[in-house]
Amino acid sequence: MKSVGVLLRIGLIVPAIMVADVLVAQHLFPGFDAGAQFISELGGPKAPNPQIFNIGMILAGLAGVAAGSGFAHALEHAGGRRRVSAFAGLWVAMTGLGALFAGLFHWPDPMHRACGVGLAIQFAPLFTAWALWGKPAHRRLARFSLGWFFFLLLVLALLTGVWNVRTGSDVGFWQRGHAFLGLTWLAIAAFCLDRHWRARDLIPPLPVSDAETEAEPDYAPATS
Repeated sequence: MKSVGVLLRIGLIVPAIMVADVLVAQHLFPGFDAGAQFISELGGPKAPNPQIFNIGMILAGLAGVAAGSGFAHALEHAGGRRRVSAFAGLWVAMTGLGALFAGLFHWPDPMHRACGVGLAIQFAPLFTAWALWGKPAHRRLARFSLGWFFFLLLVLALLTGVWNVRTGSDVGFWQRGHAFLGLTWLAIAAFCLDRHWRARDLIPPLPVSDAETEAEPDYAPATS
């Protein structure tokens, strides 16, 4: 299935689209305070060019949903754990769905809150590690993903106000930090899985003379 490789490479594009979209929209929003304001406000009514942010989120969202399917197939092929791989792909797809909701339902539309499903990226590293755990060819990606999950969990806790580290003037930075970390993992995991997926096609088939060896009989031929 060559389409799986294409979907994984789309997973590499999603982070780039999202980061570029936010940077461009923020640059074109004079006076925007990246620390005190939420990212969603870049597509709200006060933004001078809200369509830039919203269209970018829609494109990134569609790409993220597609990438989720590639993750599910690639992880199942690599680790053999079908259900766990399907959930890992689901979390990636829900991240894309969150971006799609953010672009379709502009802040402060009540439906904009649905973009919160994008926080599902929090669980994608955990399920990826689970899907690949114990597979020697993917040991580094599995361990990296598990460690990244706990790192993301810590940042999410700080973002939501645990230990009162976050303040009203830096909530935007925490939001960007969590999103950037999630997207960084997505790009790295997509790259590693795509490399493995392409490598499987580079293994040459066995020669016919070696593949079709004659099996030895498990009985002695009758003598006349």
